Amino acid sequence: MPAVIEKALDYIGGMNTSASTPHSMDESTAKGIFKYLKALGVPASAEDVTARATKEGWNIEFTKKVAGWAEKIDSGERVLIKNPEYFSSYMQEQLRALVQAEHAHTD
Repeated sequence: MPAVIEKALDYIGGMNTSASTPHSMDESTAKGIFKYLKALGVPASAEDVTARATKEGWNIEFTKKVAGWAEKIDSGERVLIKNPEYFSSYMQEQLRALVQAEHAHTD
């Protein structure tokens, strides 16, 4: 799994993953992360989310919702992000830097 997806899942893993439904702030953040990864050309898959969730013991319903968003965004479906401001510029910079570093190693 690319480092940028690992980092993105670290952000999601920092949420209340024991809840059955993500908080609305966390929902907006997760959707923003997935949308940004797709824009960077490194989309996260439902399998990526599920693998991390299984490893870390996330709530099953939480995992289904988050994996579903990853799948929708990966397949090009539109998702509503109610509070896009929760996906911070700091997170964007961190993810973009990882993609750039990965491309530097492969060029």
